[in-house]
Amino acid sequence: MNDPDIDQAVLRVQAGSLEDYQAVVAAYHRRLRTWLSGFCPPGVEPDEIAHVAFLEAYKRLAQYRIGTDFFAWLCAFARNLVLTECEKIQRRARNQQNFLDLFLAEQQATAAQAAESAVELRPRLLAECLQLLKREARELIAWRYGEGLRVTAVAQRLGRTASAVSVQLFGLRKVLRDCVADKMAREHSSGTKGSSYGAP
Repeated sequence: MNDPDIDQAVLRVQAGSLEDYQAVVAAYHRRLRTWLSGFCPPGVEPDEIAHVAFLEAYKRLAQYRIGTDFFAWLCAFARNLVLTECEKIQRRARNQQNFLDLFLAEQQATAAQAAESAVELRPRLLAECLQLLKREARELIAWRYGEGLRVTAVAQRLGRTASAVSVQLFGLRKVLRDCVADKMAREHSSGTKGSSYGAP
């Protein structure tokens, strides 16, 4: 379809013909996808951006002026969508870094407060606590910390988002910390009672 044909199709879409918009999408999809391939940074999918760009253009088709460059008008939507996705990626990266900094600070504080006996006891108790988790949770811990996979790689294995995996890992670390702390308190309480009553 050439530009006059596109304009005629757009006029029919503006009049209520959804079928003609399918023709517009078919005419520009490959071109838009190619343009986006050179514009999208890693982590932003050109196909998804193209799909949403066509939807956004359709919603605002009444604003399009017949006789102007429809492809340039469409690219403006796509460009804004890419910029929005880049901002989301940067925000997620900052949140992950902040979370990592907080977690490391908590770990350092815990280590500084622990006695030598507690440090020696912790690995065994942690192993016991890990066995109390469901198999899926143990696999998640093993992939992230045993194999050293990145959160994004773990998310791909599970078919989930990296944000969802990060939230679950945060919850599992808390569960394990609480479990180890509870077991350590029980060990300490048991040891104290034993020494008080002269038990061997």
